[in-house]
Amino acid sequence: MELVRSLAIGLVIAAVLWLAFDSQLLTPDPPPSGTAYAVAALGLVFGIGGWVMHAGGQPERAPLLLGMALGLIGYAATRLLGF
Repeated sequence: MELVRSLAIGLVIAAVLWLAFDSQLLTPDPPPSGTAYAVAALGLVFGIGGWVMHAGGQPERAPLLLGMALGLIGYAATRLLGF
């Protein structure tokens, strides 16, 4: 159940980032250079936070943080690979 929840959160986060930066529905400007690196770094922070919550005795918070990390890192990876 937690895996499904994490994946769903990750998909929503990636969709929101795509809408905000790449769709050009909200702004005609392209995203600033370096955005993917900043998003990936934020994803690593959320991933570490999820691990800390799981190891620290609050595993109910881990799926949210890990889902956010998956969405952020997935978006950054697609931007860096040129998709």
